[in-house]
Amino acid sequence: MPTDDSDERETFTSPACSMHEFERDPVPRSAARRSDRRRFLRMSLTGLGAIGTFFGSIPFVRSFLPSARARALGNPVAIDVSDLEPGAVKPCLYRGETMLVLRRTKEMLATLAATDELQLDTTPDPDYSDPSYVNRVNRAIDPEFLVVRGVCTHLGCVPQLKGEEGKQILGEWWPGGFICPCHQSGYDYAGRVIRGPAPRNLPVPPHRFASPTRIVIGEPPAPT
Repeated sequence: MPTDDSDERETFTSPACSMHEFERDPVPRSAARRSDRRRFLRMSLTGLGAIGTFFGSIPFVRSFLPSARARALGNPVAIDVSDLEPGAVKPCLYRGETMLVLRRTKEMLATLAATDELQLDTTPDPDYSDPSYVNRVNRAIDPEFLVVRGVCTHLGCVPQLKGEEGKQILGEWWPGGFICPCHQSGYDYAGRVIRGPAPRNLPVPPHRFASPTRIVIGEPPAPT
């Protein structure tokens, strides 16, 4: 009989162990589901953060790109000189700086022989060298039209065209040309400095003739 009781106890305890194992199995599976959920949430949040960072950086990156106005300022500028009277000057803007287009008369061109000996800018400087396609004396493609950057090489003022009236400012020796209103630096009708304190000639920008009456500033002539 003890043997039978032992068998009954073994039979009774065996289901109890199985029940305990059954109750314990869902716990790891539930923890695994929670771990997967957390991993999914982390990945989702990381992805959303990356997307937010990307869109948030667009204005910052865009701030480094040139604006439409800046791009326009860097483009070549076409000047119509058909209405420019002989002896008159026409200003325009190129890259934010004043350019001067002077339509010279025969009398203006005749003064250059005398002012050739008065010019002060005789030291070579690559930043102020004339383009190879302009004449050395009149500094132009077409002698009638002078194109220079209208910024005084002393302190950056815009020189004013002065003919006979310039003698009242600089004296009877004045042959005519451009006078800076700040410190009375003088440039002849070729933009060459003939009175300081300006140290350099008015630079000749890249330019070409698109037609006899249309000048494009910012582009050199096509190679021939």
